[in-house]
Amino acid sequence: MMKFGKSSSANVTTSEAPVSDLRGFLGEGTHINGEVTFKDILRVDGQISGKIISESGTLLVGESGHVKASVEAANVSVSGIIEGTVTAKNKVEIHPTGKILGDVYTTAFIIQHGAVFEGKSQMTGRADSTSKTPAKTPPAEKEINSAVKQS
Repeated sequence: MMKFGKSSSANVTTSEAPVSDLRGFLGEGTHINGEVTFKDILRVDGQISGKIISESGTLLVGESGHVKASVEAANVSVSGIIEGTVTAKNKVEIHPTGKILGDVYTTAFIIQHGAVFEGKSQMTGRADSTSKTPAKTPPAEKEINSAVKQS
């Protein structure tokens, strides 16, 4: 495990992210400016400015965490602040103490009571919009279409 900054607990705020999978931790009082890439889980209680990228990982922004960056990850869980565009393959969740100030692109977006979201959101990758097979017509519609054609 990689750890920067002051010592603090690494409590994880989502059920999908067990503590044993935590591979990176940026503690309070630590600031990184630039591009950060990671696998598995990265918890941020400090500050990151720039760009955060993970093909399959989960970004956890703790209550004291502040991210001023574009974020690309599989999952994003926010209890602190993100300022910038967030793109998540699976899910974005804002907890009651969390704030996202920027646009969100994801397949699932959860905003808990008390959370703040200022921006636009777009649900992407949904099965009905990405399916390459044509939608099947329900039987009732087939019967109606057949009756119209016969008249």
